[in-house]
Amino acid sequence: MRFVKALLGAACLVALAPAGALAQGTLGIKGGFNISTLSVDDPENPDFGFDDQTDFVVGAFLQCASSGWFALQAEALYSQNGAKAQGEEGEVTLNLNYLRVPVLLMARLASRESPMYPILYAGPQLAFQTRCQVTGEQDGVSQSLGCDDPELEDPLETKKVEFGLVIGGGLEILFSRLTAQLDARYGLGLTNLNAAAPSEVSVKNRGWSFMLGVGIPL
Repeated sequence: MRFVKALLGAACLVALAPAGALAQGTLGIKGGFNISTLSVDDPENPDFGFDDQTDFVVGAFLQCASSGWFALQAEALYSQNGAKAQGEEGEVTLNLNYLRVPVLLMARLASRESPMYPILYAGPQLAFQTRCQVTGEQDGVSQSLGCDDPELEDPLETKKVEFGLVIGGGLEILFSRLTAQLDARYGLGLTNLNAAAPSEVSVKNRGWSFMLGVGIPL
């Protein structure tokens, strides 16, 4: 927990939170699910596309630099992402797991005195890949291999750090000293994950996340 709090605090400081903001912030946990896919731009195969995949996301948040109408919120999220495609022998699944660190500028659409108010937010996000795995069927048997496993016919070279943007909205609800968050967001990966060089194929993360969080004042 100390590591997560330190990571979130560092994100707030990098975002130029004013002095004393951490002491007045809200620390919480959140979790939910992702509906993700991969956007592929392949000049030689323009019709190729991935299907959506549903996985989980869980982590913590620190709301700092809070005022009546605006707040800065940093998060550290363990996020499972990926996509599915139909191969020659059946369905192939690409699993990409990340530690995501978004820093979000939040706008409240009602006074903080209200116990429930809509929120909108947007901000940049850094993601650090923790796992890349391919799962498929061969002779009716399911098998999972790392993306760089030599047993793969075409090993995948992926970039381990991704930069992206997050936009979303939801509700904050006050229960005495607790703050509940309901949010839906869209993640737009800006980094081409394809590390094979030279290559004209661009692969980028895309997806929705739906989460519920609970926080307490520091």
